[in-house]
Amino acid sequence: MTINLDEIRVDLIGDDERGFEFLDPETLKPLTELELPTRGVLSAYLDISPEEVAGNKVRLKLRDMASQWLDSIEDRQERRTFEQELEKIEKYLIYEMSRPGRTLVIFSSEMANLWRTFHVPARIRTRLVWDDRPYMRPLLTVMDEYERYGVILATREEARFFLFYMGEIAEYSFALHDYVPGRHKQGGWAQARFQRHIDDHALHHFRNVADVAVRLAERDNWQRIVLMGTGENVARVREYLPKAWQDRVAGEVPASITDNINVIRDKVMTLEQEIERKIEAERVERVITAAEKGQNGVLGYADVLQAVQQQRVDILIVPEGLEHPGWECTQCGGLVADILAKPITECPYCGGHVKVVEDVVDLAMQKVLDTGGIVEILRGPIKDEFRQRGIIGALLRY
Repeated sequence: MTINLDEIRVDLIGDDERGFEFLDPETLKPLTELELPTRGVLSAYLDISPEEVAGNKVRLKLRDMASQWLDSIEDRQERRTFEQELEKIEKYLIYEMSRPGRTLVIFSSEMANLWRTFHVPARIRTRLVWDDRPYMRPLLTVMDEYERYGVILATREEARFFLFYMGEIAEYSFALHDYVPGRHKQGGWAQARFQRHIDDHALHHFRNVADVAVRLAERDNWQRIVLMGTGENVARVREYLPKAWQDRVAGEVPASITDNINVIRDKVMTLEQEIERKIEAERVERVITAAEKGQNGVLGYADVLQAVQQQRVDILIVPEGLEHPGWECTQCGGLVADILAKPITECPYCGGHVKVVEDVVDLAMQKVLDTGGIVEILRGPIKDEFRQRGIIGALLRY
């Protein structure tokens, strides 16, 4: 069987027909690396749900947030620059935003020749940030929470394939159909031989399903796989997946080949949330144990930020919503949290000049991602316990 993957699309069906973008680190990397010598990047996270779009609520909230920033900007040229960026965003909302959705993210900067928009299926709190770089933390947060799940729903003759990400699901624009003969009415030896013939067709079908799934997984970066259908059919699909992809199977979920896409989405979402809470608890236990034993784990701002500077962080663990002011070195990029009795005057790593930043946690997250690390945002019940034990933590490479 030969299937041209270039002809296979991801069609967004039903509630998902809003052009949501399935983000990945490579897409965002140029934004995380961007930094201007002065403030000149306007980052907007806007709730564009139908109820917010109605009555121009989105634009009114944008204006309200902008007025707060304008009150804090004293330099006239900077105010003009800010207002120009704000005007571009307002024009986009009036003339180019075609339909409501979940969250609209915009990064705008004339100085950096930057204009990027993202329609994100996850809900992100509305906010406006004016800084010398794109404000990436909300996007990084939702990307950490949601992995890309490939979903395979198979019977003995048919198969449907889906991509699940950030709480939304998209169905591939084809379904696999393999002819499997029906049961033979004649009994005895002829029946047994014909049944083997039927079984051979079914097994060939399951091989095809597994083959297509692997090719889609490799092309579209499936991080986990969910197998759906009856127990017997799910077992057959798993059997024909290569060992490496069997290890990525996150779960098996009962489902019918005729299930509505929203039913499938809800089932996968329940499984995903269970997995994420388990991962959070395991990582918190690992970092606390490692830190207490003096091994490859650290807790607290001072030790974590030092590990970030040394590019030793494998997994950065941050409770959702954690923010902390501090300083950033303009020479080496080192971060220091404001936890001392008096402000610092120079970088403790290289002696360079430091500047005040509103949130060293956000910058640390970006630096960890830039060096190939993972950011784990704690959203479940475990986050409150972790705040008491270490506030912020990291598992180290060495």
